[in-house]
Amino acid sequence: MKNFLTFFIIFTFFTNLKADILPNFFKDYETKGVFVLYDGKSFLTNDKKRAEKRFSPASTFKIFNALFALNLGIIQDEKEIFYFYNNEKVFLPSWKNDANLSSALKRSQVPAFKFLARKIGKENMQKNLTLIHYGNQKISQIDSFWLDNSLKINAKEQAILLYKLATTSLPYSLKSQKILKNLLFYKEINGVKIYAKTGFNDEAQIASIVGFYELNQQAFSFGLNLDIKDYKSLAKRDEILEKYLKFLIKMGRV
Repeated sequence: MKNFLTFFIIFTFFTNLKADILPNFFKDYETKGVFVLYDGKSFLTNDKKRAEKRFSPASTFKIFNALFALNLGIIQDEKEIFYFYNNEKVFLPSWKNDANLSSALKRSQVPAFKFLARKIGKENMQKNLTLIHYGNQKISQIDSFWLDNSLKINAKEQAILLYKLATTSLPYSLKSQKILKNLLFYKEINGVKIYAKTGFNDEAQIASIVGFYELNQQAFSFGLNLDIKDYKSLAKRDEILEKYLKFLIKMGRV
């Protein structure tokens, strides 16, 4: 533990996005991208320039769409059915279902989150984006702005917001933040529970994943995005994330 803290302090002292410290695992997959790790004070990254370049959040914004709805009382908890499928044409077969917050997040069910956004309304949505400093805070159509390249955010900003969620320090009720945290469970890597949400903007050809984990009683958050040509290549995103997290978790056990 002591060795890890010393190692981590040395790393973070020289970074804060001033240097590209982490290895570039993206080149192993013949693509470009960025991974940012944040501990509440400092950052580690493989590419400081891209870490500050904004892209569409795509489905990673569902985290905050859900949080706003919970905090406003539009939905009470993760079990309440709030979306009812009405036989409209949808992209995935799994979306042809009614949804509560738990199932909607697992399916990344766009129609359900479009419904939530309309219930939140443009005025409340704008207030909340401004309150938490979410990227460029730009809204176009209320039920598509996180998908149509209007709203943009960078990996560093994502990591900051996810750290605040991990530590329940966002300006929202403790209940809302705890519900959402638990719903974001992604997988377990080397005994460490990872909480995350994925996204993919096919127009911009950018895939992303953001989240957090705890190691040695310390919260760490991350933001990752990379260039992806099509859905067939999305496995790269998850494989690259796992390489970074295994690398960092191994560091934490030195």
